[in-house]
Amino acid sequence: MLLALLLPWSTSAFSILMPILLAIICGSVDVPMFVRSIRRPASLAPLALFALAVAGMFWSEAGLAAGLHGLGPVIKFLAMPFLLYYFEKSPRGSWVIGAFLFSCVVLLIYSWIVVFEPTLAVKTGRCCGEDYGVPVKNYIDQSQEFAICLVGLFAAALLFLDNKMWKQALLPGLGAVAFACNLVFVVVSRTAIVGVPVMLVVVAWRQGGRRSMLATMAIGAILFAAAWLASPNLRARVWSTYSQFEEYRDASVPSSVGKRLEFWRKSVGFFSEAPLIGHGTGSVLQLFEQDAIGRTAVSAEVIANPHNQTFSAAIQWGILGVGVLYALWIAHLRLFIERSLIAELGLVVVVQNIVGSIFNSHLFDFTEGWLYVLGVGLAGGMIARRASKSPASRQREYIGDIVDQPQSSANSAKER
Repeated sequence: MLLALLLPWSTSAFSILMPILLAIICGSVDVPMFVRSIRRPASLAPLALFALAVAGMFWSEAGLAAGLHGLGPVIKFLAMPFLLYYFEKSPRGSWVIGAFLFSCVVLLIYSWIVVFEPTLAVKTGRCCGEDYGVPVKNYIDQSQEFAICLVGLFAAALLFLDNKMWKQALLPGLGAVAFACNLVFVVVSRTAIVGVPVMLVVVAWRQGGRRSMLATMAIGAILFAAAWLASPNLRARVWSTYSQFEEYRDASVPSSVGKRLEFWRKSVGFFSEAPLIGHGTGSVLQLFEQDAIGRTAVSAEVIANPHNQTFSAAIQWGILGVGVLYALWIAHLRLFIERSLIAELGLVVVVQNIVGSIFNSHLFDFTEGWLYVLGVGLAGGMIARRASKSPASRQREYIGDIVDQPQSSANSAKER
């Protein structure tokens, strides 16, 4: 719960507490149960990605020191098998979800306060532009966290409505609207602008099929049009994408969009030089440094992050790395095939990461990467816990009718 509370606020405190949690898990591990859990594809895939990163250190063109540094963003995947095991064993997974939601609600309120009184932000002197209304960290992290809460609350409201629980649907519905208002009127990343509609459509399709998906798309289009007219911030954010593309195309101006396009163009070239096993772990920075020699404008930009997860894996580990990356996403998508609220939340985490990884290397970023590891580990473990119970014990749990129990049991719930 402390980890979930702190993730939106502090990277340092989170980094201190995570090893403590892993030590507690290891100190009380049920070995047969853990072995059975770790053999599942959802646990093996992150371990395979880490193993590939370790192996990539030995053929890294940047040297062993750079390889060790490049291993840092991948270490977090060692925690996922332990989290999947832990939340299969623990009955308190819903407490962690509640803690994260509570933390984001507090951050939401703080964000609105900072809009009217910027001096109250923790990051003083950063009250304008992309940091307007962002009291801690940065606008990308805040947008991703708020997007998860928005879509998760939307899924909860849909599930309550599907079970004719109108009053219970009101609170999550209002919560989703509150997060949406902040994203529309305060600050939003371009990744969230793309990711939120995709996640909403996926949830609507899962909950109610094609008709629900089409209805969500239609209502969403109307709401987006209203938000477009009402929010200068949203209009400026969207229009800036095209204007920055034109500046990059015509004058190589190093804008946010221009840099990404240049990084992607160079990444294709780096990949083509070593397509099978890549240039090795931690080689991205050196490749960009070498290519920037003698160049000007946006072509002279040097970075260790190509702002695309596929390119990041392809440059370092070639086709092999891309295959392992996609295997990880597929294994985790398959965790959430059943139709229940927990499965929807886990699916939302994976879909958000896949969409966000088109524009960023989110698995290797701190906040987004740990949000993925913690979210998938939590939801996947809770689903495994539910699956291990007998049908009779599942029916005796009221909370299971709303959170853990698949929607196929909705009729029996109504009869009760």
